Amino acid sequence: MLTTIPFSGFYESLHSHEIVNVLEQMISDSSGCHTISDSIAEKIWLHVSQPVNEYTQAFVDPFTALLNGDTGLNVKLEWESVSSPHAYNFSTDRVFATVSFQDVQALFNKVDKTVFSEVCRDSFTSYDGFWSHYSPDWKTWGSLKEWDHNQIGTILAALVKQFLHSDWEWDVIEDWNSNGDIDKWVYSNLDAEGKRLVKIADYLREREERKYR
Repeated sequence: MLTTIPFSGFYESLHSHEIVNVLEQMISDSSGCHTISDSIAEKIWLHVSQPVNEYTQAFVDPFTALLNGDTGLNVKLEWESVSSPHAYNFSTDRVFATVSFQDVQALFNKVDKTVFSEVCRDSFTSYDGFWSHYSPDWKTWGSLKEWDHNQIGTILAALVKQFLHSDWEWDVIEDWNSNGDIDKWVYSNLDAEGKRLVKIADYLREREERKYR
């Protein structure tokens, strides 16, 4: 079965800020507070890509681990795809994953139905400018086997609200980056010129540090 994964997207989010922070650290001076070269800082942004596929693929596993750890479940979510809007006026990036029906049942059995009802009302109640294709009352949705990715994703969203604190995405990032994996990921997505600029920044930083040895 297909589901959406709770994800705040890349537009002005903690994910885009984390990528920016990692890149800035790569070209910073010894203090970490300033760029080692204004010229490098200006140029390097032209040479880093933000391949949302790879980033969101790496996001799903630590999210699943966090969810299982806090709920006591043992479900398996596998990245399927990511969808990005042409413009971020009304929507953001959406991450999709596959999950077995048995795991969907386990998720549904775990969620507090009062919390689930609240999330469904918040997500699917129509208002001026938004027309919902789903009833805000999940009890009218029919068999769980027939639920689609948005309906199953609402179970995950409710479990996040029920069990995880408001900064849970930072926990996912910290777990993912425990071995410097995000740093490696950002560097690997620089093109050849971008990697050359990082090497120049490393050299300039080393030269600066010689003064204090």
